[in-house]
Amino acid sequence: MPQTLRATPAQFQPTPLGFYSYHSPEGDPVQYRLHLRVLPDETGILIVNAASILRLNQTATYFAWLKMQGKTQNEILAESLQRYQVEEDALLADLERFDLEIRSIGIDPDQAPLLTDTGFDALSTPEATDIPLRVNLCLTDRWNTKQNPRFEELTTEQWKTLIRKTFDAGIPQIIFIGGEPTLRQDLVELLHFAEELGMVTGLLSASPRLYQDPDYLDALLGSGLDHLIIEFDPHSEQESDLLQPIFNQDLFTCVRFPVHRRSDLYAWSLKQVDAGANALSFYAAELDANDQAAHLSQQLTNEKILIEHDLPFPLLPAEKQHPKLFSPEVSEHVPVYYTILPDGSLTLQDFPNHVLGSLLTTDWQELILK
Repeated sequence: MPQTLRATPAQFQPTPLGFYSYHSPEGDPVQYRLHLRVLPDETGILIVNAASILRLNQTATYFAWLKMQGKTQNEILAESLQRYQVEEDALLADLERFDLEIRSIGIDPDQAPLLTDTGFDALSTPEATDIPLRVNLCLTDRWNTKQNPRFEELTTEQWKTLIRKTFDAGIPQIIFIGGEPTLRQDLVELLHFAEELGMVTGLLSASPRLYQDPDYLDALLGSGLDHLIIEFDPHSEQESDLLQPIFNQDLFTCVRFPVHRRSDLYAWSLKQVDAGANALSFYAAELDANDQAAHLSQQLTNEKILIEHDLPFPLLPAEKQHPKLFSPEVSEHVPVYYTILPDGSLTLQDFPNHVLGSLLTTDWQELILK
């Protein structure tokens, strides 16, 4: 489609704001679930199978909204032809492409959890939305079972309340982080709860348990985990071949690692991708390692390897300096992400000491729009 189609405001009502759900008919050979969030500018966020997120332009959002109403493809085509001044063949081709994109995710779920700028043409919105696309749930600040937590950790039911609040606010994706989130005995239960709501779920962990305990990894996958950020240090005594059991799973996996001064991790990085890593993320472990991180970024970009730049960091012990993620990206609208701390407090992702308030007692909109 050469340009975004717009309905004439004088003739048609805007696509209604809200959060909508859909499940494909029982007899459909490709089964999938859809959750749609219609934004104030009539663009949308579409979650497919609680695994992938599509950012839709206005036309695609209208298609998705009609689908949520139970309309057939012929009915969607007929109503869209009334709304937009375009040739029927062109609109039908876009509608078929929209349906194909959804079905392809249903058939092949092992892909990036966030697919941006999708729809029928490049998505452009004049303003960033206030409600974030993703929130980090910091379940604990502990790194081992002997460590005393600095926070009074929430109970399982309290975390479920916050997950439900986050879902009701229209936020489609959560990442469980720590400390080390696998220390929480209820991690699998919380993942399953989010999966039942239809949310996209991720996990940030450095625990060897993920590749040493097959039963635990199976439990995480069975609970609906969609993507994993595994922390691994190439300079440690452990071989990265240990990660192979994770790469063998149907799970989008990003390997994140530190880059030190005089590091040469190009070959090591390629090895991880060849072994099955879907994406890489890295940071300068020291201030004078930024040149090495920048050089590695350029090398991997030339190889068209996916590099994640906006991931959260776990809470580190007070005596450890927080690393700075190297990111060469410059964006007109930098996404704003938030972190819920172990006691229910809400902070900005990159400023954990700046508490906005407690999500246990206050709603999302009041905390981030005040």
